Amino acid sequence: MSRVPAFLESPRRRPESDRELRPQTDGACLVCGSRRVRLLCSAAELANRQQVLRRFHERRLRRGPDGSIPARALADRVEFTQDYVTDIVSCLQCEMVFRTPRPAAGVVTRAYESDRYGQDYLEGALRSRLPWARRKASALAPWLASVRQPRVVEVGSFVGAFLTAARERGWEVIGIDPGDEVARFCRAQRHSVFQGTLPEFPCDPHTVDAVVIWNTFDQLPDPRPTLHAAARLLRSGGLLVLRLPNGAYFQWATDRLRRAGRIGTEWLVTALAWNNLLTFPYLHGYSLETADRLAADCNCSRVACTPDTLVRLADADTRLWAALEERVSKWACRMGGRLERVWNRNRAVLAPWLDLYYRTPGAQQVTIRYEANRALDPCARLAGRPADCASSITSASEQVRRL
Repeated sequence: MSRVPAFLESPRRRPESDRELRPQTDGACLVCGSRRVRLLCSAAELANRQQVLRRFHERRLRRGPDGSIPARALADRVEFTQDYVTDIVSCLQCEMVFRTPRPAAGVVTRAYESDRYGQDYLEGALRSRLPWARRKASALAPWLASVRQPRVVEVGSFVGAFLTAARERGWEVIGIDPGDEVARFCRAQRHSVFQGTLPEFPCDPHTVDAVVIWNTFDQLPDPRPTLHAAARLLRSGGLLVLRLPNGAYFQWATDRLRRAGRIGTEWLVTALAWNNLLTFPYLHGYSLETADRLAADCNCSRVACTPDTLVRLADADTRLWAALEERVSKWACRMGGRLERVWNRNRAVLAPWLDLYYRTPGAQQVTIRYEANRALDPCARLAGRPADCASSITSASEQVRRL
């Protein structure tokens, strides 16, 4: 595993779990089971991309009084959980993108359990992510408009930005995260957080209006237990929201990098870097089709797809011109994704990230027409849902507060 010397100064400290995260297993595609793959990015090319990414962000970050870049600024820009050097491949049968070899099952969860960031980093991350979380809550709200007080579960709550945005709207919300430090941080803000995974969450079936997974789905070694647990918790017609780095976009951009000219290469590298896709620091890269296939296994059907980009990276450590560059690059990516969806609603390749909305059976469903001139809210008001709900999630909240 390749690590920069500054790792020990990074806010994320877990050297023992990092050793476990070395690639160990060559697995088949988790969507279709095929072992026939196409090499997208070799381990040697990935190592080179890591150096390109480091130089990219070092040029755009402000230096401290001693002339060095603060270690905190490199976290989640250059240093990630899945930043070991390995091949990145695409399944020839279903075009699922994934790392191979990859860590053994169970290791990733243990790595997140032991993540250490520090109070200053967590507080800064909450401030920077809160505007994004409020936009996501605003996009989710029309789907829950027929429920008096929606019950929402967020998987991968991290610093609690979405928990805060949901609470501001009067929703009853519980976070689920395996991380010890981030769970304690959220509880200090009076959020209900269960430390663990969704299949372990103590809640009666069919008592939740929405399960949202904004930032974690791509890091699950096997997402099926989580999906089936979500389907079990959701009421009839309940909402499942998945936010994913778009594997189809990574594949498209990687293929074009090999034949693009200088200007095209610089534009693609910029778009990939600002969307945390240049080094693909994820276990899996789902496309619209592969995500739909997994959701169908737990009897969920897609009702909307929103093209999107990564949460804003620019902060106080970012140079002004670089912050502007990020905004322009991501605006272009979002417009490309939206225009593509207008042209062909069965295609979603040109957006770096996707927000996918699924329904469980039982609710009156309406077709959501995507409007290119709307912001990030592709939702329409859904009718026909009774507002009464069993109190088991409230009981679960009480259990979580006692943990």
